[in-house]
Amino acid sequence: MARIIEPLIVGGVIGDVLDPFLPAIKMSVSYNSRQVHNGHELFPSTLVSKPKVEIQGADLRSFFTLVMIDPDVPGPSDPYLREHLHWIVSNIPGTTDSTFGKEVASYEIPKPNIGIHRFVFVLFKQKRRQIISPPSSRDNFNTRRFATENDLGLPVAAVFFNAQRETAARRR
Repeated sequence: MARIIEPLIVGGVIGDVLDPFLPAIKMSVSYNSRQVHNGHELFPSTLVSKPKVEIQGADLRSFFTLVMIDPDVPGPSDPYLREHLHWIVSNIPGTTDSTFGKEVASYEIPKPNIGIHRFVFVLFKQKRRQIISPPSSRDNFNTRRFATENDLGLPVAAVFFNAQRETAARRR
């Protein structure tokens, strides 16, 4: 379990975005079959389409909320718009993927301008099927406050990747 949580601590996700938690569910995130691993870099040109987010090892009667944020907006040295919301999907049944849930905030393509940004996927287990309202703004989103306001508790899974602005020569 420490191997799963350690990169989240080292990467500052636990601290900047989340309180310490114990992962209880396996979540798999991939862009065009390219698996997301903690701290690995992905090119923005590969992030245009929504990722596939699968929830494994959960009861089919359970429901989950997925949140994707960027805590480094506008830049990692001065993230005064922290956190920027990229996506919310709620009521995802256990053992399925995000396409089975309700999109609360549509997917926004990651486009970092300054420095290396972290993009964090956080999965919360819901107590029941519920209605989650979209936030009034994508900037200054707060994952902790969102979880409290929606009675979600601590996360059950999280993963993050890094991305930075691509120059024409770096695009793949």
